[in-house]
Amino acid sequence: MEQKLKNSKKALCLDYYKRLLREFDTHILSTKSIRRGNHYSGQVKRFLIYLENKGIFHLSEVDVEVMKEYFAYLSTRPKLKKGTGPLSAISINDCLCTLRTFSMRMVKGGEIERGLEIPNPVKIEHKSNNPFVLTRQVLTIEELKQVYKRANSLIDKSIIALAYGCGLRRMELESLKDNDIDFRKGVLTIIESKNNKTRSVPISNFFLEVLKKYNYHRLEILFKRGKRTRYFLLNDLGDKLSGEIMNKRLKSVIAKTKDQSIIEKNITLHCLRHSIATHLVNSGESFEYVKVFLGHSMVDTTSLYAKRRKQKNKYQI
Repeated sequence: MEQKLKNSKKALCLDYYKRLLREFDTHILSTKSIRRGNHYSGQVKRFLIYLENKGIFHLSEVDVEVMKEYFAYLSTRPKLKKGTGPLSAISINDCLCTLRTFSMRMVKGGEIERGLEIPNPVKIEHKSNNPFVLTRQVLTIEELKQVYKRANSLIDKSIIALAYGCGLRRMELESLKDNDIDFRKGVLTIIESKNNKTRSVPISNFFLEVLKKYNYHRLEILFKRGKRTRYFLLNDLGDKLSGEIMNKRLKSVIAKTKDQSIIEKNITLHCLRHSIATHLVNSGESFEYVKVFLGHSMVDTTSLYAKRRKQKNKYQI
């Protein structure tokens, strides 16, 4: 009788997990440009199979310890397709990222009251014998808030807004023109960036207001100096700022925090770009979206504006 009850409970669990997987798969296919090989649903399916094998028949039963055990399982699980040995740190982080998306979807759908306790991403160390290759440091959101509070000028606030808030590269900051920013739509377009790609980036409302204020200040400088230029980031003389000068300004702002742990990270403009990428992943964004945001692949304009509406109030520091 006890075994019969257990089998019945397991059958109900199987139907329950299948329904969750179908709903998640429908969500993924409707929000991402995927035609076949939906690896997101595959990652969730393996997670649900793991729970079933552990005798966990409902998501509400998944606590911190279960997630820690699953993380340990991922860390030792062999690759399923290419190569041999355990999963790479990148693959583990990709799985964790997908589970964050799944967790948020389950909360939104009312399946669970609070999100699953997903472990933090694995820290990836880039090893190299080349002494000139640097491992990029990143700021936490709290550290970034400290830095931003010390940015007293509109130009310094704008540099952070563009390098962090929009994830621009140093050369993209240098070449940015005033007409690259659509203040009405809240979108920034990068033209002829790395690898000759063009991409559009949504700007959060918080950083958009900062850039608007700076643009008025910038026009006042040009009028006062009697100069004309389309370059967006200028010094007080109305001349284009170089990446080197921007980095020096950033260092000066960081020094004002008097926080030794932040100062020792040796943060540069590119580190701010790495920071926003890390924060996007930690907030549940897919690696696919972060690649698009950073300019590593093409982006569909329709999905860009949908993402803009969804995220316009994020990253208020």
